[in-house]
Amino acid sequence: MELIQKTLGIMSSPEQSASDDMGLQREGGKLSPIAKSEFRRTAIATRPVKINSTRGDIVDEKVVNYGLYNSFNYSLFLPPDDRFVNLSLGITSPNRGEGKTTAVCNLATALALGMGRKTLLIDLNFGKPKLHEVFGTTNDIGISEALSGGELLVTPTLVDNLYVMSAGQAGPLQPGRSWSFQGVIASLYKEFELILLDLPSVGEKDFPTLIANQLTGLIVVVKSRKTRRRDIERLFRKVRKETVQAFVMNEVRENDL
Repeated sequence: MELIQKTLGIMSSPEQSASDDMGLQREGGKLSPIAKSEFRRTAIATRPVKINSTRGDIVDEKVVNYGLYNSFNYSLFLPPDDRFVNLSLGITSPNRGEGKTTAVCNLATALALGMGRKTLLIDLNFGKPKLHEVFGTTNDIGISEALSGGELLVTPTLVDNLYVMSAGQAGPLQPGRSWSFQGVIASLYKEFELILLDLPSVGEKDFPTLIANQLTGLIVVVKSRKTRRRDIERLFRKVRKETVQAFVMNEVRENDL
């Protein structure tokens, strides 16, 4: 098994310049055509989506900055024409502390600004939710309430076309609650083309395997000199290999490449 089949981004070590923080590469041919893998619409009950009238009041520049989001080749995610497409992409990592929240925030910003399409960030990292802090949104009601039958509340951010659905207060997923995920996503697809989910790392006990395998695809963040081959092998025991669409390499030094 090749460790890196498709490389979506490279986030350099801090000593390199900000403009070089994330460079886009493709290895081993074309990136999988995930844009063609649209959500399979079956007879799924949907609910209305409520747009919060109050926008987020900050964008944490320690997390989201031009040097990172400007380097994503976001055209890899869409077909060459401008047709409408729904994508749900989960961002995870083999272990904690490998930079997945930074990656998902900057990728979402790149998609929202670069494509001009409505993009939604969802925080499924219930153990340590961060998205509401990064974008200054409420965390009173979020995805955990939606999965329990509550309202689907999303909040616009200061970034044009970018919205956040926070983790909420209902707590981690319990057995029997993941069944409603397709209904939530089907409802959100009526408002948003692109949905990115900040997932826990695969090594954490609350990693939502059932949900991860229902997404259009996964993007895995690996950290230079930390992530090991056995970590990737363990990841593929939890998620289907074909679900993983790309890797983001974090804290890469010049001599690592």
